[in-house]
Amino acid sequence: MICFPQTEDARLGRAPLTEVICQVRFPMVLRIAAEHPVAFQERIRAQFPQVDIGQGMEIHIAPLGAEPPSATPKPRRIFRFKSPAGNTIVSLATDFYALSTTSYTHWADFLNLLELVNQAACDVYELPYAVRVGLRYINFLTFSNTGASSTTELWEILRPELTVSLRGDCWDEPLEMNNRLLLAAGEDGNERLTLRSGFRGGGEPVLLLDFDYFAEGSIALENLAVLCQRYHDVIYNAFRWCIREGRLVVFSPVPVTEED
Repeated sequence: MICFPQTEDARLGRAPLTEVICQVRFPMVLRIAAEHPVAFQERIRAQFPQVDIGQGMEIHIAPLGAEPPSATPKPRRIFRFKSPAGNTIVSLATDFYALSTTSYTHWADFLNLLELVNQAACDVYELPYAVRVGLRYINFLTFSNTGASSTTELWEILRPELTVSLRGDCWDEPLEMNNRLLLAAGEDGNERLTLRSGFRGGGEPVLLLDFDYFAEGSIALENLAVLCQRYHDVIYNAFRWCIREGRLVVFSPVPVTEED
């Protein structure tokens, strides 16, 4: 079980977030492949007026990098409904829908859109339940959004547990690091938190913090907002734990008012 300390929410003036994604998988609905999702589009069109139709891709990665990754088109369509600016997208396929954004503002805003999409999908396609629900926050820490001027200064923002392999007597400028930690979460044993941390050197160095909280099983969709609120709270507390004491200031936190 995980037990990250609870912390009060703080909006960040220079947030390192690059993308937030919530994906809901459900038993396959063949009607989504057989017809255009007209009724679904009408339910969300005011917020997502743009639409395009793409094809799914399946990524193959050999163990331990034995051969280069390859991508194979999958025989299914994916409908993508986009916000006017194109930075927030609803994806719909025969067995999932997803909400993603690269312009995250606040959790309440994202949750409101998620509830809109979930209600539309449940009403139009009479979804019985979800088989997997995942919420993911991807952060890139750079010189630009932290004010750091060296890789060492960048590393010092995170707890030493996350950067220990970057430091060694036999090297001084590592080019890449990837760590993945899978943690049991929730009380019923079917929830997990994946914490990925990484580093890429060369050019402008980048530190990765990637949180993916997910549950599998038979999940009631009428409880989606409550579930995702809990997932968000765990992810936020995990993010704050990853940042060293006193170092949140590099992201220019601003006070959260009652109106927020």
